[in-house]
Order: sequence, then C-alpha cells, then structure tokens
Amino acid sequence: MKNNAFPIFLAAWLILLAARGFTPAPAPVQTAETAEAVYTLEALSEEETFLSEGGRKLADYSYQLLVLSVANLEELSPEEAEAAQRNVETFHAKMSALMEELTAYGAVMGDDAAQMERDGYTIEAYYDRAAASGTMAGDLVSVRVDQCSYTGGAHPNRYTSSYLFDLRIGQFIDPTQLADDPAAFQCGAAELLREKADAITRNRDGYWPDYGEIISRWSEGAVLFDEEGMLVVYSTYELGPYVMGEVELRLSYEELAGLIGDGGLARLGMAPAAAEE
Repeated sequence: MKNNAFPIFLAAWLILLAARGFTPAPAPVQTAETAEAVYTLEALSEEETFLSEGGRKLADYSYQLLVLSVANLEELSPEEAEAAQRNVETFHAKMSALMEELTAYGAVMGDDAAQMERDGYTIEAYYDRAAASGTMAGDLVSVRVDQCSYTGGAHPNRYTSSYLFDLRIGQFIDPTQLADDPAAFQCGAAELLREKADAITRNRDGYWPDYGEIISRWSEGAVLFDEEGMLVVYSTYELGPYVMGEVELRLSYEELAGLIGDGGLARLGMAPAAAEE
C-alpha cells in the first residue's frame, strides 16, 4: 500500500501559499539563440534630362547609390532591432546627403548647358553619372562610387570615392580605425602599397614625382574591403597623367594580418587562422 501522506501535505502547503498571495516562480523558459541582423544593400536612384526649347538634349544626370536594409527585423530582440534600425537610419542619412549633393551639381550642370545654348554655342550634351557598388566583410560595409562627368573638353573626368560603415558601432569610419594599432596600419600599408605600385613597371615612369607621398596618404582616398582583402583605388590624375587611368592596388588578408591585428581581422569576419592559410 502506497504512502500518500507527502503528496497530500505538499498540496495543502501550496494551497496555503496561494491563499497568502504567494505564487511560485515559473520555471525558466528555454529560448532559441537570439537571431542576428541580416543586412542587405538596395539601390537609391535619381535621374533627369535637360532639353532645349527645340527638344534637343543638352544634358542629363543619372545617379545610383545604395541604402541599407534589414531582412529579418521582426526576428530580432527589441535591443537588436533598435540597433539595426539605427544603423539603417545613419547609413541612409549619409547616402541621402550625398544624393542631394549630386543632384544639386546635376541641376547646375543642366543650367550651364542651357546657358551655353542661349549664348549661341552648339555643345555636345553634358552628362554626370555615378554608380555605386557594395560589399560586406564581417561588420564592415564598403561602398564604392564611380563617377564620370563630361562638361566639354577632350575627354570626360572620372573619379572614385568610397564609404566604410561599421555595423558594430553604427558609424562611418576611416579605414585605419579597423586596426588594433591604426598608426602602424597606416605606415605599414603605405610601404606595401608603394611596393605594389613600383611593381607595375609599365606605369612606374609615368607616375608624378611625388607619387610615393601620395600613396602614403592612402587612407584619405578610396579604400574598400571585400572577400580578397583591401583595395585602394587611385582615380585618374591622382598618381599620374590622364593616359594612365586609374590605378588599383590590393593587399591580401595574408598581407593585412600583421598590420591590422586579430581584432581587425575579427571585425572583417576573418579568423587569424584563416588569414594565415
């Protein structure tokens, strides 16, 4: 025969506690691992064409930039969702401001072309175009903007710029901020980039005399990070005459490892071991 004394005693004790307003704490609920934000890049575009009174095209502009979005916002914890939304808004504010600058320039270009027409000049249509491309490496979003503009003369002008956004801190950054030791990264990368430039023998004699000093300020120019490493783009006229075109110099993750440190590699989604392979 079973002894039912203990179950009866426990039930009575729980009833007594409930009567006194005491409710036992619920057992911990096992939750799934918190989801991480999944970021994507989407196009932001503006364009306009300027015509003469007779309908001839005088000028046009076409700008395509990028904005950030979160594909799984509803899956995130309130704190993660708030941080992700801040990233989206900060990124969008920068790209929107850049778009405003571009369209303002495009409008002035259109006015200039119309004035040339009124002054009796027959011009080849002016244009200004900008196209953005983006890559993500760990916590870093790299945006490259290639711009091409023609307002008369023998050839169009080309220029490349870049924007680096750190998702971890929610800010646009200078590339040296990725490194554990920014000053060492600045100097060490300059030395390697100079070697890369010198290895392009077909261009070496055409560089400006102070090309080494220009390269030493690499972090002030167009710098991008992708699955292969770091790419530094020198636009037309930066290192040499127009005929040279743009010059692209790349450092692999193996070359970067000793310059940016383990912390820098982690922010770029690279484990030290992976960089050494």
